[in-house]
Amino acid sequence: MTCFRHLTLALLLALAAAPALAQQPPAQAPGAQAVAPIPAVSESHLAAARDVVVSSGLVKSFEGMVPQIADQIRSGYSRTRPEIIKDMEESLKPIIADLSKQSEQMIIVASTLYARQVPEADLKEIANFFKSQAGQKFVLSQPQILNDLFSQMQVFSQTLGNAMIDRLREDLRKKNITL
Repeated sequence: MTCFRHLTLALLLALAAAPALAQQPPAQAPGAQAVAPIPAVSESHLAAARDVVVSSGLVKSFEGMVPQIADQIRSGYSRTRPEIIKDMEESLKPIIADLSKQSEQMIIVASTLYARQVPEADLKEIANFFKSQAGQKFVLSQPQILNDLFSQMQVFSQTLGNAMIDRLREDLRKKNITL
């Protein structure tokens, strides 16, 4: 599950950056026509998007972030400063409780991003799927599938990287260049 958590954290960091990016006007090339601003979404559209965020299980990722970060902090300091573990645990409890309440902010961000990309009617269909028996099986299988996929992607990436280096060396060797 650790790989799944890292993958989820990367996704969440990307989602967290989206509001800041959305507030900045896109850079335009000289002479380019202005792009129409993204229209605000209706409350019902946002509610449909929120339903997808909740029913798809994405909320669980947001709710798990604070405990995961706390575990990483504990792990790091338990090796480097084992003498402060007891005091650190006492200090972490109220911090974790307070920061855990902030997952609502990420639910709003994710809901807004979905609402801006997917029509309301489609979001309602998607939420209905996630609430169905097949959708629930899909949601429950995702952590393990993503964890396995992440591992396979690492192997695939390494294999592609090695193949690219080998082929690059071979091609450059023909030009009397050594890497």
